[in-house]
Amino acid sequence: MTLSVRTYMISIMKDQRNSFFDCFMKSVLLVVSWGYGIAVGIVDLAYKTGIRRKYKIGIPVVSVGNLTLGGTGKTPFAIFLADYFVSIKKKPAVLTRGYGQDESVMLKNEMPLVSVYVGRDRVLNARRAVSDGKDVVILDDGFSHRRIERDLNILMIDAVNFFGNKSMFPRGVLREPVSALERADIFVLTKVDSASESRIKEIRSFLGEKAQGKAIVETRHKPSFLTDVTGAAYAIECFKGKKIFVLSGIGDPDYLAFLLSATGAEIAGRYDFTDHYAYRQKDIDRIYRDSVVKKIEGIIITAKDYVKIKKLDLSQLEEKIFILNIIIDITGGKESLIAGLNSVTTG
Repeated sequence: MTLSVRTYMISIMKDQRNSFFDCFMKSVLLVVSWGYGIAVGIVDLAYKTGIRRKYKIGIPVVSVGNLTLGGTGKTPFAIFLADYFVSIKKKPAVLTRGYGQDESVMLKNEMPLVSVYVGRDRVLNARRAVSDGKDVVILDDGFSHRRIERDLNILMIDAVNFFGNKSMFPRGVLREPVSALERADIFVLTKVDSASESRIKEIRSFLGEKAQGKAIVETRHKPSFLTDVTGAAYAIECFKGKKIFVLSGIGDPDYLAFLLSATGAEIAGRYDFTDHYAYRQKDIDRIYRDSVVKKIEGIIITAKDYVKIKKLDLSQLEEKIFILNIIIDITGGKESLIAGLNSVTTG
């Protein structure tokens, strides 16, 4: 699928286009989504009835995932979980499918002391982790992965976009129907700093009706510091009042721009590519030309994107590239989250 077609399809799924042709496409995709929904329902029934087997691996399993396509912050949260388990003297392993490779590389870079197992067969990798002496497994993007029994199911929910138009893929962004909420043990709302209080209240009310009594945790992505290509660190405020470009190939580039604007930087241009985009040299060359014309002082990218672009010729841009380091900041419900994590590792 070419970039232009993929971008168009995403805009349709998010209801960002409304011409006559767009409405026709929405109708077509709605019909396709019915078929997708039936397939998802059959798989769900197979697991509920035992037709499809679930595997127990003998050590606690914590899954973190979502119901929607991309952009909720699953990977940074998986890093948070791994750091927590290390802090309580556990030996965690992170299992990831490694889609696009960028996230798996980022996980390894961010957690040099934590074992990261990459591959589609997560049952096999879980067993490898047990054999290697690990005592807790974190399933990255694991909510819809049903083959492994888990002790704690954490569902990430984007507080800004929520569940989109609540339609299934490809008409909407839902991987599974909203009824799948019942499988979650803890709900984690992300990006609460860019959502209104009324939206947070609406989500809490919705979750209260669908899954009564389950913990709701509120989080935001917090810019921590910047690094240049040599690894040297800089304060997050170092671009206050200065002109920057924002370069990203992530699920929610608007939130990234929101975070950088809050640091006082002047965003003079954005290069928003699709999630897991494979950068090409011509992209870098175009950004360099634009940066010269606009007299840009810095080009801010995510750690996930730097994994991709550092393979290209960056010689003209090296002095201007800065990698944004982001951490998960829990603003509400931390006690409930920690209690849930401790219950599966000490019980």
